[in-house]
Amino acid sequence: MSDNHFEGHFPEEAEQNEIGGPVLFSLIILGMSVLLIWAAS
Repeated sequence: MSDNHFEGHFPEEAEQNEIGGPVLFSLIILGMSVLLIWAAS
């Protein structure tokens, strides 16, 4: 029963990572840009 749970769980995690990776990267870049602009002003 636990095997079926994991088989169903991992594809969902992969999809989340596929979407979450670029979004997280974009947020980090955006945050660094804001910090650089704030530090320069």
